[in-house]
Amino acid sequence: MLVLVVAWALVFTSCNNDLELVAGWKEIPVVYGFLSPTDTAQYFRVEKAFIDETKAPSVIAQIPDSLYFQNITVELVLESTGQRYALTRVDGNLEGYPRKPGFFASAPNYLYKIKTDALSLQTDKLYRLEVRDETGRVITTAQTPVVGTYVMQASNPQQEIFFRYDKSLTFGWNSLEKSAYFYDLTLRIHVTEFTDNDPSSAKARVLEWPVERSFLRGSSQPRVQVPGIGFYRFLSQSLEVDPRLSRKFESIDIVVDAGAESLYEYLSVGQANSGITGAEFVPSYSNIDNGLGLFSSRSRLVAKDFSINLTTFDSLQNGIYTKDLNFF
Repeated sequence: MLVLVVAWALVFTSCNNDLELVAGWKEIPVVYGFLSPTDTAQYFRVEKAFIDETKAPSVIAQIPDSLYFQNITVELVLESTGQRYALTRVDGNLEGYPRKPGFFASAPNYLYKIKTDALSLQTDKLYRLEVRDETGRVITTAQTPVVGTYVMQASNPQQEIFFRYDKSLTFGWNSLEKSAYFYDLTLRIHVTEFTDNDPSSAKARVLEWPVERSFLRGSSQPRVQVPGIGFYRFLSQSLEVDPRLSRKFESIDIVVDAGAESLYEYLSVGQANSGITGAEFVPSYSNIDNGLGLFSSRSRLVAKDFSINLTTFDSLQNGIYTKDLNFF
């Protein structure tokens, strides 16, 4: 899985004491990427922001040479040993990660890649991302600890989940690594819909319920309390009432995403000045030395195919929130 954040707007909203943004033409490194032990490959975007007083940004943005550095070396360095791992430049459009059409040129779409099994990521160890030009000079650098893996607690929840109207249930996981700073908990609810009870009309749907966001880690056994009634309210808000449709509940996947502190700070700063009382300009977070962007770490746990118990199924069929959704 790849998450890349478009960073160009940062050039116009950032206050960075290390950068002078009004001195004619200047190339500013913009770096985004995450180390993730649960991904099969690690991808990083390394580009350059620009200021040119002689050309309109809309013109420069469509010139690939204005977006990408030429002849750079991108490496990951394990700080404890100095071991270096070289990344290869690839075209994201050919890797299954096309750049969305828009203000900037979408082809080529250069990313820097290394396969995870070639990297041998070590949990809680510091890694440095280093970018050098053709002369060997370091253009920019950043570092992050590696967020490790974790497992669901055997009894939290049980294989059959019980969503009660009047009580909460606990979702918990075990995490021996130390670099996860916060978690997101999501439930993926799998449902099959049929039109006019016609088996040939079966349509699979996956509903993503964002149960908890930015839940700060308090121990090696994080737990989230979830009101059972929220399950039925979420379904009532996510599924339309249609007499022609009948529905079959299939299963629930439990998804726990963990992120390092730098990722938490990035997300927090981005939300801090939103809303009607927010500041006129939203500050941006960056942990890139002599540049802009984010180098961090994350991990994901997906526990699949949980079922619901008979009492929950009865409430799904007959409860006040979901009785008109025609579950059978």
